[in-house]
Amino acid sequence: MTSASQMPPTCPRCIDLAEELRRQLELLWRDAPVRFFTSMLAYALSMLFLPWPIPLICAAVNFTGEIVSMRLMRDLDPTRQRGRYGLVLAICYVTELGFAAPPALIWHLDGPYMKAFAVGMLVSSMLHVVTVRAIHLPLGLAGLAAIATAGLVSNSAHWLHLRDITSLVFTTFCALLVLGYATGALVQTHILNRNVAADRAQALAANAAKGRFLAQMSHELRTPLNAILGMGHAELRRNPDALGQERLEVLVAAASGLSTMLDDILDVSAVEEGRMQIHPAAVDPAAEIAATVALFRPSFDEAGLRLNLDLAADLPAFVRLDPQRLRQCLSNLLSNALKYAARGEVTLQVCRTADLLRIAVTDTGPGIAEAQREAIFQPFVRGGAVSPVDGGRGLGLAICRELARLMGGDLVLADGPTPADAPQGACFVLTLAAPTTEAPAPAPAPQTLPLAGQRVLTVDDISTNRLVAATYLNLLGVAALEADSGAAALALLAATQVDLVLLDMNMPEMDGLETFRRIRALPGSMARVPVVALTADASAAHRAGYLAQGLDGYLAKPLTPEALAAELGRLLQPSAITG
Repeated sequence: MTSASQMPPTCPRCIDLAEELRRQLELLWRDAPVRFFTSMLAYALSMLFLPWPIPLICAAVNFTGEIVSMRLMRDLDPTRQRGRYGLVLAICYVTELGFAAPPALIWHLDGPYMKAFAVGMLVSSMLHVVTVRAIHLPLGLAGLAAIATAGLVSNSAHWLHLRDITSLVFTTFCALLVLGYATGALVQTHILNRNVAADRAQALAANAAKGRFLAQMSHELRTPLNAILGMGHAELRRNPDALGQERLEVLVAAASGLSTMLDDILDVSAVEEGRMQIHPAAVDPAAEIAATVALFRPSFDEAGLRLNLDLAADLPAFVRLDPQRLRQCLSNLLSNALKYAARGEVTLQVCRTADLLRIAVTDTGPGIAEAQREAIFQPFVRGGAVSPVDGGRGLGLAICRELARLMGGDLVLADGPTPADAPQGACFVLTLAAPTTEAPAPAPAPQTLPLAGQRVLTVDDISTNRLVAATYLNLLGVAALEADSGAAALALLAATQVDLVLLDMNMPEMDGLETFRRIRALPGSMARVPVVALTADASAAHRAGYLAQGLDGYLAKPLTPEALAAELGRLLQPSAITG
């Protein structure tokens, strides 16, 4: 069944009738078990007062009508299927009449509790219509009309049979008052449901717009950032002056921090929209964690902090989890500990309980105030007092917690043990589902060729991006060719042999995917040349999408020399060389 969230209306107060019927049907199915049980109980009690075939026939009419009407409501568009829509309303009227008929007949009988039972059954029917059938107003009005028909006809027949006109007028007036109130309540409940649905659609549309804005801003910022990092890396390798080297390192570090922030914002957006993907694989937990700690150890040594790693002896050789997300979580936790622990040490303790990998990161920093223990896991909230330069963005813990929960665990701030000489500190406990698994088959060693002498074509409509790529390629000893459009690239490939193509995905006139399709349609060996997406579309979903289209590799902007060298080394193998 399609939910309302999948079809947000263009106007926040204008809900389309087909969507409204879908929401109504969804509620009817959710309510069906309780409704059918209470209806059967009401019919069973009716058999105490009426001949059993009458309640049985009414029950058959009611249950059959419910099932048929709900089946007909599936994928129903009232504006285009008027006949089917009219049939649904008619069946709903008959269905409710089947429930209202027994109490209408019981009203005529004399005996203790009979009239009270009849009134109670009719009132419960009205309550059901007002609460459950109010999403689509015509459906609720059809139900109230059936109750009014049964109640008013039965009441009139009863008092006319007794020739008591005064009682007829009085009871009819009271019944009309009750029906009028029920109708008003039905309309108000319908308006409330419609406004709630409209507000939800508006919120979803705003959230989608926010996601598009973040993605677009990330894309736009990556182009100048690519130039800053590219020229910074290039000058770092060429500049022999110590002062110049120091300034360039500050420049590159600041640009790298901005790149990380863009990645974090994309991750937060992906988590909120449910697009974050987890890719479990067989992983050696001890080796993976030790490798991540080794990357941070020089930074801790420089800050004068001890970084301790305590691996439990009984850790399994291999577990199944996402190694990239594990490294991401550990990097965030160690980075936080490095920022907040001005002195002392940071201890990382790893053990396994049942099928959960438990990693506790304990620092000797200022600690977390009690009022902030949960707030720090919200995006853009930072705990503790740090300098504006290295204080972070308040995204790391929020991303880590969501990643941990996606991987069957959690991230919490525990009252963890701190060293005896540290009155304060924080202990973050990361748990991940990590069932044991077999060792993966050994991957064949890549037989990469030396990159010197290879010819790589960069296709990008922005000259600075081509300059950055050419600079990196020259540093690697690779001959760099350039094209500023898809058409120019196709013309060059028709006349020149190249070993690999770096292809921007967002170009005017002929975009990257169309250029890629035309490359694959070229005659001769160039149709098989490796093509790598070089793009500012940096989310995991974009990467998966481009690779699914058949591209041989993916590089996100801002480009780094290490990422480029790794991708070229992977793809420029003997089987990939084109003449």
